[in-house]
Amino acid sequence: MAQHPFLSRRTIPALIVILASGVLMILGGIMAYQDNQTRHQHMIANELQLVNQLQIQGIEAWRRARIVDANAIMMDPLFSDAVAQWRLASQTPADDASALQAAIQDKLRFLSEQAGYSEAYLLSPSGDMLLTAGRRNYPPLPPVGQQALRQAIQEARPIAIDPQTGPTFAYPWFGMIAPVYENNTIVAAVWMVMDVRNSLFPLLETWPSPSNTAESTLVMQEHDSARILSPLRHQPQAKLNFRVSQALVQSPMVQAIHGMRGLFTGIDYRQHSVLAVAAPVAESPWYLISKIDTEEAWDARWRGTWHIAVPIIGGLLCILLALGYTQHQAWRYERRLKALLEQQVRHDTLTQLANRLALDERFEQNWRQTAYQRQPLSVLMIDVDHFKAYNDYFGHIAGDQCLKQVAAILTSVVRRSTDMVSRYGGEEFVILLPDTSLAEAHALAQEICQTVFDTAIPHPFSQHDKRVTVSIGIACLNPGENPVKRNANDMRKALLERADAALYAAKSAGRNQAQ
Repeated sequence: MAQHPFLSRRTIPALIVILASGVLMILGGIMAYQDNQTRHQHMIANELQLVNQLQIQGIEAWRRARIVDANAIMMDPLFSDAVAQWRLASQTPADDASALQAAIQDKLRFLSEQAGYSEAYLLSPSGDMLLTAGRRNYPPLPPVGQQALRQAIQEARPIAIDPQTGPTFAYPWFGMIAPVYENNTIVAAVWMVMDVRNSLFPLLETWPSPSNTAESTLVMQEHDSARILSPLRHQPQAKLNFRVSQALVQSPMVQAIHGMRGLFTGIDYRQHSVLAVAAPVAESPWYLISKIDTEEAWDARWRGTWHIAVPIIGGLLCILLALGYTQHQAWRYERRLKALLEQQVRHDTLTQLANRLALDERFEQNWRQTAYQRQPLSVLMIDVDHFKAYNDYFGHIAGDQCLKQVAAILTSVVRRSTDMVSRYGGEEFVILLPDTSLAEAHALAQEICQTVFDTAIPHPFSQHDKRVTVSIGIACLNPGENPVKRNANDMRKALLERADAALYAAKSAGRNQAQ
């Protein structure tokens, strides 16, 4: 056989191997691209499911807290006795009727000022308004409330009123009806109203990464449609009574109430193709849908991985390193995502302070330290004076700005890294001070009062130079004070109860002071 003038017998097999290797590299690049697309799909599914799961946990905890509040009212024998005696005394002249009425109104006022409710009313079993926390003008119980009241009396348990809008209140609200019994006889009911803009809706705004289309929405089935219970990101003007007909079978909201679970596709209210995850909220008729536009999910950075298929002829090792790096980055991203969401669960979005959950966890840590090292543990319970009047006069936006200013002042005054400033609820803050004596805590509280006063935030209803002021209750606890209560939960309750009593004393003494 004649030999080729340019190729030797050793060169031809080498060329064949190189050409075959090149073809295999190109095929490997195509497969790498397809594998990247699959991985990206899994990342999107995991992110949506993780966000949906964490938000549902927050919503379920929020609902449980409302039910606990209503059960506490229903199971309070002293409150039931006071209501029954007051209703009996109000039918005939009696000297103690005024005292009973004041005690009942104090309980309603506690719900409004301390428990985070916007309003609290005492109703007759027929739905007539009997008492309020002090307001002269009050709305009648709406039809949905009448229905909840009848159900609560019939089933002898608290009944929730799903988020509503309408003429009853100027804000979207959630309600609880708690029946009040005396000797198994219904004597009254308490209607508790909460503004969901500052309590429920922020739980749906947590999203780990920036997105132009991602959103979570609460819905429930009502007759032949899905009713929206939370604001729509891309239709902020839509009210909570916005409904989606069940005839729109591709809508993620309709699919959710029909039992669709996990990751699925659909067409949302903007007629956009979306990827969605749906799950029910336990012990409620609510469903949570978390979604993102399909176009954003498959963005250009992932389509551009076709560039891998051409240059990888230069080396298969680069492909393997790229895939390994992608997998490592996906793992790191998932860890950051989980860490960020865990942090936001313990974070107050308005004031940028720690929330009540973070405070409870920190208290347990500090209590172990004080129990071991025999150190004092102090608490400051801080309340913005006459904040409801401020909020009603200036509006919720100005009220939020006021709370942000107060939070910034607290953070600037409390300088130790071991101390924790937290938002306890509404206009109330709690500062946890480990290894701090009562005298040191009192000095810090006086500095806070003076700093807030010197900031001179205008408050037309303030009794102190028309400025925003705060009242502070101080409590200090040593591990050896009460040997019976040795666990952190009991000591936390005892310390906060003492601080709350001191706060009440400070307000009774004229506010703008620490007790």
